[in-house]
Amino acid sequence: MPTQDPPGHTRSFELVFLMHNPSRFAFDSSCRGKVIWGHIARRLIAAALFVLPAVPASAQIYTLSWHANTDPLTIGYRVFAGTRSGDYQWNADVGNVTSVRIPDLNDPGTYYFAVRAYDHFGGMSDPSIEVTFDVGPPGQPPALTASAIGSRVALRWGSASGLVPATHYLLYVGTQPNTANIVSGFPVGNQLAVTGDLARGRYYVRVQAANRFGAGPLSSEVAVDVGPMEAPGSPEALSETWQGSVLTLSWNWALNATSYVVEAGSRPGAADLASIVAATNGLVVDVPPGTFYVRVRAVNAAGVSAPSREIVVRGPGAPMPPVGLSSTQNPTSVTLNWSPPASGPEPTGYLIEAGSQPGLADLAVLRLPAQTSYTAMAPPGTYYLRVRAMRGGAGSEASNEIAVTIRD
Repeated sequence: MPTQDPPGHTRSFELVFLMHNPSRFAFDSSCRGKVIWGHIARRLIAAALFVLPAVPASAQIYTLSWHANTDPLTIGYRVFAGTRSGDYQWNADVGNVTSVRIPDLNDPGTYYFAVRAYDHFGGMSDPSIEVTFDVGPPGQPPALTASAIGSRVALRWGSASGLVPATHYLLYVGTQPNTANIVSGFPVGNQLAVTGDLARGRYYVRVQAANRFGAGPLSSEVAVDVGPMEAPGSPEALSETWQGSVLTLSWNWALNATSYVVEAGSRPGAADLASIVAATNGLVVDVPPGTFYVRVRAVNAAGVSAPSREIVVRGPGAPMPPVGLSSTQNPTSVTLNWSPPASGPEPTGYLIEAGSQPGLADLAVLRLPAQTSYTAMAPPGTYYLRVRAMRGGAGSEASNEIAVTIRD
C-alpha cells in the first residue's frame, strides 16, 4: 500500500527555461509531499546528467541534459534547483524531454540541479546525480607569457575558466613585483593578446578576467626585459628586525634587479664573513654572536650595482663599542685610555687594532683582558688606532679612531 508523505508548505519561485518555444514554468516546493510509488523506476542514469553550453558563451545560456529512462512507466521529468546541495528550493515539471535550457542567472553563487522521473500516478524516482552551476566572476587567466623585441612588448594568455565567461580582461604592469605603477586595471577588451611599447627596463605583468559579476583572481606574474639591459641601481632602505637570534633583512626593490647579494664583513666595507644570494628583497638568517657590517647589492645580466648603505648588525650577546678613546704620549711610549660601553652586555675583554691607514688593522691586533688603558712602546711613525669590546667570541664595532704619531 502506498503511503502519503505529510504535505509540504507550498511557495513559488519563478525561473525561465528557454526551450525551442520559450515557455515559463513555476517552481514550487510542494513536490516533496508527493506519493512515492513502489513500482516506478527509482533511478535515472546517474552519470548522464550534465551541463553543456547551449549557445555562444556571450549569451550565457546553458543546457541541462540527461539520458531518458528506459522503463515503460516514466512519462516525464521534474527538474529541481537550489542554492544548497541536496536541498532544493525550486522545482518544475518539464514534461517528457531530456534537456532544458537554463538562462543566465542574476545572482552570483553556486546553484545545484537534479532531475527525477515521474509516472501517471505522480510517483517519482530517486534523484539523479547532482550538477552545479558556479555563477560569478571568471577564474584566473592561465599561461600568461611576455616577450619583447626592441621596445615592443607582446603579451598572451589563455581564456579564463568559469560558467559565466569573461567579457573583458584587465592589464596590470609595474616596475617591481606585485605592483602596477605603470598600468593598473587597464581594460583591453575580450581578447587574449595585446602588444604595446615600453621604455627600457624590467617590467612585471599580470592580467585579470572580469564579467558582470566582477573581476576574478589575478594571473601569475611574469617579468619582461625591454631593450638593452642596464646594470641595476643600488638597493635603498636596508633595515633589520629581530626575533630571538633570527635576523630579517629587508630593502626596497632596485630598478631592473633580477636578484641580490647580501654581504657581511668583520669591518666596514668588507665581505669576508658572508656573501648570500637572495631572489627577493629580503633575507632571513640565524645570526651567531658578533658584530657584522652588512650591505646589499642588486644584480642582473648587465652587472652588479654599487652597495646599499651599510648597517651594523649585532648578534645576540654582542657588546656595544667602547667610547672616548684617547692617547697620552711619553718620550718613549704611548698610553691609550677608553671607557667601557655605556649600555649592553659587560665586556670580558678588549681588542686594540693598529693600522697604517684609517680603518686598517695591518700593523697590530692585540687582545686584552677587561681593562680600559694600555701602554706600549712603538717605533717612529703614524698609527691609526681603535678599540673594540669583546664578550666571549663576539666583538663590538670599533670605537672612535685616533691617529698617534711617534717621532724620533
